[in-house]
Amino acid sequence: MKKQTRKYLVVVVVLVLLLVLSGCGRSREDMTPIQGWTGLLDILVWPMAALMYATGKFIGFGYYGIAIIISTLIVRTLAWPIYAKTNDLSLKMQLMGPEQAKLEAKYAGKTDQESMQRKQMEMMQLYKKHGVGFGGCLLPLVQFPIFIAFYETLQRIPLTVSEEFTFNFGEFSTRFLGIDLFLGRTEAGTYQTWGVIILAAVVGITQIISQFLMQQRQKKAKAEQQSNVPAYRQPQPTDVQKQTEMTMKFMMYGMSIMMMVFVYNSTAALGLYWLVGNLYTTLQGYIGHKRSKSRMEKLKAKM
Repeated sequence: MKKQTRKYLVVVVVLVLLLVLSGCGRSREDMTPIQGWTGLLDILVWPMAALMYATGKFIGFGYYGIAIIISTLIVRTLAWPIYAKTNDLSLKMQLMGPEQAKLEAKYAGKTDQESMQRKQMEMMQLYKKHGVGFGGCLLPLVQFPIFIAFYETLQRIPLTVSEEFTFNFGEFSTRFLGIDLFLGRTEAGTYQTWGVIILAAVVGITQIISQFLMQQRQKKAKAEQQSNVPAYRQPQPTDVQKQTEMTMKFMMYGMSIMMMVFVYNSTAALGLYWLVGNLYTTLQGYIGHKRSKSRMEKLKAKM
């Protein structure tokens, strides 16, 4: 189990590093307008640019900020099934918890090869019984291409401001609360600088709040599930579970810091996109929590 946890952690860390390097490794001067085919990233950029142009032109009254907000809501809503599957995985892990704790207790202190092999086989059977697979753990990472598409599109849109381009974003008003969404922190005076700094801070804070509320809901659900079990019979967290919890906390703060750095060094539009995304995620988590009880009963019936 520890080896499997390490594998998950390595995959997450590698993908996050690739994400950071792909974003930080290019300056605004390296970007190109959204025009003819310029590389594989255009597979992601063109559909996103088309969505943002259409929403800004036909729904957003020609305001770039409204285009970003509406496009974010549309894309996040389309990605809701990924969230639902991830939530199901969390519920399955909760159902599996008591049996997993018994298995850990059964093989506690047994380090010989035969016992470890039996434990691994029984653990795999437990995963199969509850429908928990490696692929489900990677579902949240499917959202990374969405971020890459948004990041690349938002960085290249300020360069796509002429009638010679298919999507002429020069038609849009780019001001949002006095901040120019086309520009970065150092490109338009003191108000722009402080506006982006505050935006970066708000993005980080909302990200932490969203993740904190999610963790609190999970703890509350676990406590409710064990409310009828005497304290002395409640399974204590294993070393692996403690390690996983610490990893999740590290990832929570790490992702928040990464977001703030990205917004600080990018166009203000990225900050608006992430802010809307964080608020959406918070609402999504609340709705998911309200539906978890009925979903848990359905999963129990399947077991």
